[in-house]
Amino acid sequence: MCFEGNGMDPSWRRAREYNERAIELGNSMAVQNMPWIEKAIQNAVPLMDKRVEIHGASRANMNGNRGIATDFHWYKDEENARYTIKLDGGEAFKVKPANVCACLSR
Repeated sequence: MCFEGNGMDPSWRRAREYNERAIELGNSMAVQNMPWIEKAIQNAVPLMDKRVEIHGASRANMNGNRGIATDFHWYKDEENARYTIKLDGGEAFKVKPANVCACLSR
C-alpha cells in the first residue's frame, strides 16, 4: 500500500520501514518482498537516503540548498513523482527528481 500509494500517500521510506517491522514480527511474505523493495529503491531512486543538492527548481530560493533525500513518492506517473528532501536547516520539501542531484561535498 505504501509503496504504490494504494489508499494512502505513497512513501517508499514507509514501505521499507513497515516491511522491516513485519520481518521482525516473523512475516514470511515481508521477507520475500524486502529484496524487491530494496532493489526498486536502488535502481529507480538512487538518491534516496543520500546527500543531495537542489537545482533548477521553480522556487528560486530552493536552488543550491542541500540536505538528505529521506523519501520518494511515486504517483503512477513520472511527472508527479517527488523526493522528500530534509534540508540542512531542518525544513522538508517535496522536490521533482529532475531538480535533485547528488551532493559531492559536505
